[in-house]
Amino acid sequence: MDNWIKGMMEATGGYVTAWDAVNEAISGTDGDGDGYYDLQSAENGDPATNFYWQDYLGSEDYVRIVVAKARQYFQEYGGNPSDLKLFINDYNLESWWDGNKKLKSLIHWIETWESDGVTKIDGIATQMHVSYILNENDQKAQEDAIVNMFQLMAATGKLIKISELDMGIVEKAFGTGIKTELVTFEQQQKMAEFYKFIISKYFEIIPVAQQYGITQWCATDSPADSGWRGGEPVGLWDINYNRKPAYAGFVEGLQSGSAN
Repeated sequence: MDNWIKGMMEATGGYVTAWDAVNEAISGTDGDGDGYYDLQSAENGDPATNFYWQDYLGSEDYVRIVVAKARQYFQEYGGNPSDLKLFINDYNLESWWDGNKKLKSLIHWIETWESDGVTKIDGIATQMHVSYILNENDQKAQEDAIVNMFQLMAATGKLIKISELDMGIVEKAFGTGIKTELVTFEQQQKMAEFYKFIISKYFEIIPVAQQYGITQWCATDSPADSGWRGGEPVGLWDINYNRKPAYAGFVEGLQSGSAN
């Protein structure tokens, strides 16, 4: 871990100031029944393909070590310490099916890591690989959970960013993504409205001082042979780089932010 963090900070020489210090740390299981999801581990994850630092360094200490070393080597290799922003990045923080429990668990773990009085995590990053749900009740539940997510995030006082936003479309919750060629223009418009909803709620709920930014994950629709949502309409442009209704919805969301 030391070699990796030191090598990255040496290679970037203080130029890269924002980092996902820890990515996807929260599992979807509450093995000890304390009301919060446990951290990813060999016990609840996939040890055949993944390595879990917390199994070796402890649930509290491993993130503290990451943060301390990132700050140490960032400064040693030319960075201004006040410029460095360290985020915890995770997915399903907008999970409406469990009342945003994953986000609540992440906030709990951040409080635990920072309880030593030394460790400081600057921000929370929410991936938001979402789908517009054609079932109206499910879609409304999803939208309500997104609002709740932003409210919970804002209350932490930390920097907040949307880190990996893209969107598919499904008939019902947890359904198979509809392929690009089967999506109607009316459905594309619904996706555009959902983009506008997400981005405008970000600007509406997250205080300006906490707004760190929004990253779109897919520029174009996914090719059929792609390993990421293959053949689905996840882009703001189609596969030939023609603007889609989603592009307009995204822009309108950004314009709502500038208006604020």
